[in-house]
Amino acid sequence: MVSVGLVGCERRGLPTAPLAPPSVQQPSPQPTAIQPSVATLTPRVGSTRGGAWATITGADFQPGASVRLGDSAVTARVQDSATIRISTTAHAPGTVDVIVTNPGGLEARLTGGYAYEPPESFDFNGDWIAHAGPEFETDMRFTIRNNVLVSVSCATSAPLTFAPAPSVRNGEFSFLADDGLAISGTLVSPVNAVGTINVPGCPTSSWWADKSGQAAGSR
Repeated sequence: MVSVGLVGCERRGLPTAPLAPPSVQQPSPQPTAIQPSVATLTPRVGSTRGGAWATITGADFQPGASVRLGDSAVTARVQDSATIRISTTAHAPGTVDVIVTNPGGLEARLTGGYAYEPPESFDFNGDWIAHAGPEFETDMRFTIRNNVLVSVSCATSAPLTFAPAPSVRNGEFSFLADDGLAISGTLVSPVNAVGTINVPGCPTSSWWADKSGQAAGSR
């Protein structure tokens, strides 16, 4: 018997599916590098204790831009491409540069643009326009003469006086009566102050203020 083979018809294995190509991670887009510029910072003086606020003006500020006063990073909020609002932290006395850095890494510098000074060097005397309440929605006024708190009014309440009238010491004042009536304040710059209050029209709340005629803008 002759066995007949089928030439060229030997059995082959099934074709192997090609391996899937390795996944490729697309790089995250990098922010476009834009050169900012800084024109002013107002007010340009704040307390060594921190807590002050100020406004930087300039051009080409990007969302997410950061701010340093000297070697200290501060809280910054970019309002628009020409305006940044900042809040300061405690710092040793002295003059420092203001540095704005965009997310792409380019920065602008205002040399000697901000000065830290002890609060006792500021003048608390004058009329102050303040805002109190949970959302700082309540108008408040107070007056200091000869480093003594003369009167306070809040919302539609009549002006209040205190006995004994609290004196300003080291840039601060404080008063607490037996019935819970209270007010305190601290200078954070020559034209800004913060504090707490509990009087008719302003039940227990915080406040911030600008010296009348020298407003530095909203906090």
